[in-house]
Amino acid sequence: MLAAVVIVGIAAEITYLSTARIVQADREAELLFRGQAYSRAIASYYKVNRSYPRNLDDLLVDPHSPSRRHIRALYQDPMADEPGQGWLLIRSFDGGIGGVASRADGKPIKTANFPVNLNKFNGAKTYSEWVFEYVPQPPATASRPGG
Repeated sequence: MLAAVVIVGIAAEITYLSTARIVQADREAELLFRGQAYSRAIASYYKVNRSYPRNLDDLLVDPHSPSRRHIRALYQDPMADEPGQGWLLIRSFDGGIGGVASRADGKPIKTANFPVNLNKFNGAKTYSEWVFEYVPQPPATASRPGG
């Protein structure tokens, strides 16, 4: 009887650990989705207004055009330790919001094989190192023949 109780306990622990890992992986996938949504929204805002948004609400309703939206909803950080804990805002050179990052200091399961635009996340030790930002590319200069 004691052996059966031990086996059931071990099985329960294994089930708990695998479930916790699946939940964490799902939250990581959601962090990647939400972070990229913010990055795309900031890029959209910047391309239209030639400046960065001053707050996240500007992505939801562009103050320069009330009918323009850059993001569907203001997403919460799925890795936040506490409900309502906001994103870490990455400030741009002009003081606006250039990106977002999680405030969570947990160790990611995913440490490699990110999409090409997120290769900088390879080897990150914490979720807070996953910085989703928009950095405008300098305009291409036309080269002159013979020069």
